[in-house]
Amino acid sequence: MNLKTVFYDWHGWNTRLFELLNSGLPEAAQPLAHIGSALGNYWAAPILVVALTLWARHAQVTGSGLSSIKIRLQAYRFGWACLLALVLTGLLKWGLDFARPGTALGHSVRILASVERSHGFPSGHSVYAALVLGTLWPLASRPVRGALLLMLLWVGYARVAMGAHFPADVIAGWLVGALCLLAAGAAPSFPIPRVLTAAARAFGYQPGNAAKKSKANEIY
Repeated sequence: MNLKTVFYDWHGWNTRLFELLNSGLPEAAQPLAHIGSALGNYWAAPILVVALTLWARHAQVTGSGLSSIKIRLQAYRFGWACLLALVLTGLLKWGLDFARPGTALGHSVRILASVERSHGFPSGHSVYAALVLGTLWPLASRPVRGALLLMLLWVGYARVAMGAHFPADVIAGWLVGALCLLAAGAAPSFPIPRVLTAAARAFGYQPGNAAKKSKANEIY
């Protein structure tokens, strides 16, 4: 018995759960799987950054709602977390080189999208979904948080239902996303490249003074 059998194969339950979810998707619901997969695409990251920036500007102008500094800080952390996630996910995919379901199980798998034969661990879409949830969670109301949790599960289910990943790949993706967000939380205290510093200041964000400004907003 090795570590992969215990922590990835789950003594066969990883494959059994995959087969249940992959075969259980009705044909009429396949478009929902494609939508869920699209929600976990990294190409949407610039859209989220722009949306957070506009939200922060609106909060600064109106002076109502959440602190503009808090919103900008989350946008800044999201950017760092995305960079960390791309590096860490790439290292794990190419270093471990776990097979995709279609490669491991053959023609019994229902594949609804074009995917690689290998590099299945972890699920990059699940990583991104976790980054989005973790970024927006401190800024969101209770109903929006419920929608974010639904989105996270939707993306994970979609990747399994489409035959792109095993459940273990999805869960690992969520964990990688959470880890990158935790690491990005300390990023403002790190030396920041000049280009990123200039970009942050262009939006009115001073990395070194974020904590002071946040406290000042709480006082006033």
